[in-house]
Amino acid sequence: MSLNQRLLWHQTHQQQDILSAKPVCLEFVPERASDLELCTVAETLRRTQEELQWYRQLYEHTPAMYFSLDTTGIVLSVNQFGATCLGYMPEQLINQPIFNLFAASDKQRLSDIFTRLLTAEPQSEIVHGEFRLNCPASKIAWVKVVMYVLHGGNEHCSLEENQQLLTNQAETSTLQSDLTDSVILMVCEDITAYKQTEANLKELAQAVLKQSQTTVKAHLEEMDHLNRLKEEFLSTVSHELRTPLTNMKMAIQMLGITLHREQKFLSEMAKPQAERSKAFRYFEILDNECEREINLINNFLDLQRLDTSAKPWVLETIQVQQWLWRVVELFKARHYTSCQQKLHLSIAANLPPLACDPFSLERILVELLTNACKFSPLDAEITISAQLKSHNIQFQVINSGVEIPSFELPRIFDKFYRIPSNDPRKQGGTGLGLALVQKLTQHLGGTIEVESGANRTCFTIQLAMKS
Repeated sequence: MSLNQRLLWHQTHQQQDILSAKPVCLEFVPERASDLELCTVAETLRRTQEELQWYRQLYEHTPAMYFSLDTTGIVLSVNQFGATCLGYMPEQLINQPIFNLFAASDKQRLSDIFTRLLTAEPQSEIVHGEFRLNCPASKIAWVKVVMYVLHGGNEHCSLEENQQLLTNQAETSTLQSDLTDSVILMVCEDITAYKQTEANLKELAQAVLKQSQTTVKAHLEEMDHLNRLKEEFLSTVSHELRTPLTNMKMAIQMLGITLHREQKFLSEMAKPQAERSKAFRYFEILDNECEREINLINNFLDLQRLDTSAKPWVLETIQVQQWLWRVVELFKARHYTSCQQKLHLSIAANLPPLACDPFSLERILVELLTNACKFSPLDAEITISAQLKSHNIQFQVINSGVEIPSFELPRIFDKFYRIPSNDPRKQGGTGLGLALVQKLTQHLGGTIEVESGANRTCFTIQLAMKS
């Protein structure tokens, strides 16, 4: 075979081999890639389904009641645990109004919350409240409700896109359509035990309060009864003691008159204390102690009358200048032996008439003057003043040469309280005088204050002028 023939044969057979060769790689590679992709998708789908199933089981059995509702309150879905707690199967609640589960008294309030939730701005507001249920097959009586609106449609659009969309919507039907696409998520939590505890505590508090009120009322009634018994006792004793003391006082006076006729007995009063006879000193002690007991009983009866009687005062209009001068002069005449201090009267000019009970006001001033004379040195001066202060008339009794310790001032108006003193002349008294003064001043609608310092004591009485 020539060289040209061999080359031709070789080229011919080479082309035949190329044409007859099978494209193994071109057919096998695409088949393997397709199988791998199918396996990956299947595995992903399986895992996704398992995950969804897990979330579904979590949703169904989470210990709470989950509802999804439309905007009219129709139940779209409910979890298994929630339906069971309410005594229903889930399919029994689907497409039923949520309002049927609540007590009639709370339906309107729940409807109002729905309205507020759907019209709230911004529409992402969360509302909550406590409501009573009406589920006969359930032990749950109270739930705490939390609701939130999940809007459909364009919830993933940007704020500018939503604003533009709302601007382009010309008819309200489109807005109503968007609202219809919204879903209301409702979560209910059982608070029956809490409400029962709250009700029990409230009932217990009311019972304790009622019992306390009953106990306090019983104590008050008992105290009132004891006070009445005390007042009746004091009144009876005072009246029973007043008669013999009055007789004793009269007998003492008659004894003094008789002894004076026979022995010039009363002339002993002009002598100094050290030169008086023993008989006269005994007579003086007897007369003073009898007078003190009579004053004690009178003060008792007056305080009792002021505490228990609501009888209005008989008011009279007095001219302060003339009236006060007469009171001071009568006091001097009646107490010329016991009040040896100098009394000074200071009355402002042109004082208006005063409407008050003159007997009570005189009793107040006489008691204050008696105390001032009793506790002031013999050479001291006692001032009685009256002046106009704003719309009040102010009376003052001022004595010098003595002062009351500051720690004693808060107690001097207490019943039976007497300021301790080492001076025998300042001892005695009933301890009711200033208590009676304060009570009389209050019944006249006035106030009384006391100031003491710098060797001076001042009692101030303020009485309002009545038209």
